Amino acid sequence: MSIMRNMLTDASGPVVVSEKTMRALVAIRRDRLLPQIYEQPIVMSASNFAAMSDVLPAAPDWLRVVDDAPRQELPSRCESATPSEAATLRLAIALPASVVLIDGPIKERAKLSFIKCEGTLSVLVAAYRTGRLTAVQPMVKALRSLGHADVLPDEVMLNALWKALADLRDEEG
Repeated sequence: MSIMRNMLTDASGPVVVSEKTMRALVAIRRDRLLPQIYEQPIVMSASNFAAMSDVLPAAPDWLRVVDDAPRQELPSRCESATPSEAATLRLAIALPASVVLIDGPIKERAKLSFIKCEGTLSVLVAAYRTGRLTAVQPMVKALRSLGHADVLPDEVMLNALWKALADLRDEEG
């Protein structure tokens, strides 16, 4: 007997972006990829946007800043989230979001809690696969050099990605 659990996200909802993911994309000047990749509106919690005022003084026209959802409960696996991560996840559940763009260990805990999540690298790969980015490796190198290595998987996973992208390129070429 299997128990089915419903996702806490909904395909028709907006895309919720976390502070960490947005900071990484802004650092490499690729935040504008979001509205090009995702058809749904891109939203960010007001508290996370306020925390980004040092790098993003005004919201771009494609980003909706919405009130936080502090009363929204988090799944037990996500209770150890940082305040920024918690604000992102609470908003995503309250809306509900179609996908949450979030990085770090919380992403895996959120996935285990039935929240659809992707990270910075997923955004870059999607941009590459749709022709909006010519290469992913230079973006990864830039993320590292600009202090955002914490949004990247370990070297083994990156090497597997490079191989998969090379195989994809060979199939298409």
